[in-house]
Amino acid sequence: MGEKLFQARIMDSLGERLGASEVVSKWLVETLDIEYSTARRKFNGDIKISLGQFEKIVQRAPYVLADTIKLILGENTFITTYSSFRNKREVDDYLKAIIKRFEAALKHKAQLKYVARDLPLFFFLADRRLAEFKISLWSHQLGDNGLMHLDIETFALCKEVHRLYKHLESIEVWNRNMLHNQAKMINWFCGLKRINETYRRGLFEAMEEQIGVYKQWSEVGRKDNAGFIDLLFTDFITMNNGGLIEAEGLQYLMTAISSVNFVTFNDAVLCTNFIDEFEQHRSYAISVSCHNALERERGFDLLLDELRNH
Repeated sequence: MGEKLFQARIMDSLGERLGASEVVSKWLVETLDIEYSTARRKFNGDIKISLGQFEKIVQRAPYVLADTIKLILGENTFITTYSSFRNKREVDDYLKAIIKRFEAALKHKAQLKYVARDLPLFFFLADRRLAEFKISLWSHQLGDNGLMHLDIETFALCKEVHRLYKHLESIEVWNRNMLHNQAKMINWFCGLKRINETYRRGLFEAMEEQIGVYKQWSEVGRKDNAGFIDLLFTDFITMNNGGLIEAEGLQYLMTAISSVNFVTFNDAVLCTNFIDEFEQHRSYAISVSCHNALERERGFDLLLDELRNH
């Protein structure tokens, strides 16, 4: 692949996101600290972009790297980042990254499409006990060292993620049987004495409280009078837990590839594939928001039965 073709793809990538050539040129002026006339010539390919300048472009617009690398490796290639955590700093970084994405989503008036084969992340972040348990589990602390107790700073980040989530418009497809594994997991760790009986009961009480909160939200179609929610129940889900943020000019997918590895990407093909699968699941799920009171009672009663029978 020639240098001119590579540089042209860089400019095409910027143009697809930023707009006209004049806008891209002004963006290059700010990013590379160059004159406007030089920026125009770089845009037109008359002056080469140095490796250092390409690095600056990618740092500010990571999608450029993903777009240009396809020229070398093919269309079935994408670049992404993943998060995993084993300690407090990595947990805090993960939560801060979600906050940043959700702030951008709210600015763009984006919609969250979320599929929950297991309990959603936001369900846990609303309560200190649940957040503490889930983060300890994800970070492998629970099996080795016991609970990772959350300090004020970390739980404040949890609450901020949950606050932003409540303001996002969301469509959520939940597995009716999602609490079965969760309840068995908690009892298993209690049996191993990683948590005591009092803590176990506290987790079940907290989950019951949160189920009640989601039921209230479903009845009115809003999360604490903030963001719209359409909650649907389905008998099975073939996807991993994950959500796609979508608005004009903004699209990215967050999904789990294992219990402690979470990837985020904005590859158009993968986002489209997620939407197609999500809509397929949505088509045979039953919405319980604002209407269908009987199905709402059945759905939430089933969740509560899973807790009370363990």
